[in-house]
Amino acid sequence: MASQNIIEISGVEKRFGTFTAVKDLNLELREGEFFSLLGPSGCGKTTALRMIAGFQDHDAGTIRIGGQDMAHIPANKRPTNMVFQSYAIFPHLNVGDNVAFGLRKLKLGKAETEERVAEALEMVELGGLQSRKATELSGGQRQRVALARALVMRPKVLLLDEPLSALDKNLREAMQFEMRRLQQKLGITFVMVTHDQYEAMTMSDRIGVMFKGQLKQVDKPEVLYARPCSQEVAAFIGGMNFLDAAVTGEADGKLQAEVQGFGPLAIDVNPNVARRGPQLLAGIRPEQLEISAQKPDGYDGYLQGTVTNAAFYGENVHYHVTAEGLSQPIAVSVPNYFHTVDHKQGDPVWLGVQNASVIDLGAREA
Repeated sequence: MASQNIIEISGVEKRFGTFTAVKDLNLELREGEFFSLLGPSGCGKTTALRMIAGFQDHDAGTIRIGGQDMAHIPANKRPTNMVFQSYAIFPHLNVGDNVAFGLRKLKLGKAETEERVAEALEMVELGGLQSRKATELSGGQRQRVALARALVMRPKVLLLDEPLSALDKNLREAMQFEMRRLQQKLGITFVMVTHDQYEAMTMSDRIGVMFKGQLKQVDKPEVLYARPCSQEVAAFIGGMNFLDAAVTGEADGKLQAEVQGFGPLAIDVNPNVARRGPQLLAGIRPEQLEISAQKPDGYDGYLQGTVTNAAFYGENVHYHVTAEGLSQPIAVSVPNYFHTVDHKQGDPVWLGVQNASVIDLGAREA
């Protein structure tokens, strides 16, 4: 049974003087999904989140939550709650009082308040820490308290503004899985804003990519990665090599194209691309390329070049390879199985690519 829409945004705009922060935003969010708004700083994603929350009025369009128009409904009357980037933990209150803060306004009985606080802390695996001082918490614990304080209000939608940005790398990665597990357990709709592509890909059912106040593509993470709608989206979602290609024909859902450096290849037509023309922009992910001192067998396209840079990243080795006729080096990423860098600066190498690894990105953007 398909999920119903919990949030419906239609034609929403937000202007600050002559500057349009969000333009013609149209989006439907489903009950029980984890949705991320992804984009660079200043693209309008936090403004969009604040309009859903009711902290910012919208200048045009409609926002509906649970079928109800949110126009003129204040933030504290909406079926949402928000976890801020700073967590906003009150240092003078202990954990239990921090979590119970919003409940005070509901004028619940002491027993019910304590029961709901205990329940919320159990959700985030902080059970029994009600009496601990806020100043004695680690960064991960502070983040969990902020989540518990939002969840204790039992919202239909939980809004998260860069919720993990204050954590160090290892804790941040651990909390990504924890938050995803929590969301799936509770079945509440989570809407997260982030500029971190890997965070969005790890946690989300769907992702909306924004640039300059406009939503460019909404899709599952794997679709965004394999079939981005444009060069702009492709460059933001992971690494990408961009190569010019001349289309020589089309048949059976494939474009026959002469790809710069690699020769003739058959590229799957990308249904998400709008711009078409005889000159194609082809994309190849660095991890989709084979690199070898000898010509590797079993590939559809080949390029001969020279290693200009080799970087050891622990789990991966990254190479830059230059070739005659290419204005930019080709990036290659190889899993580091044997804890070594196989190719050194100045080494001649072959690159191999399969047809299926080449992404049709339509006509090159200006």
